[in-house]
Amino acid sequence: MILVTGATGNVGAEVVGAIDESVVRPTVEEITGRAPRAFEQWATAHADAFR
Repeated sequence: MILVTGATGNVGAEVVGAIDESVVRPTVEEITGRAPRAFEQWATAHADAFR
């Protein structure tokens, strides 16, 4: 369960309970039509935006 808070003007989310990261889900590919990338691949592709 994710709780989203914002009553004080500080918007945030708090995860309640454990997250099982051992299961790989096809959500990214289903939504975008392409396979997900590793963070390193994304960072390399977008490095110029941070220079």
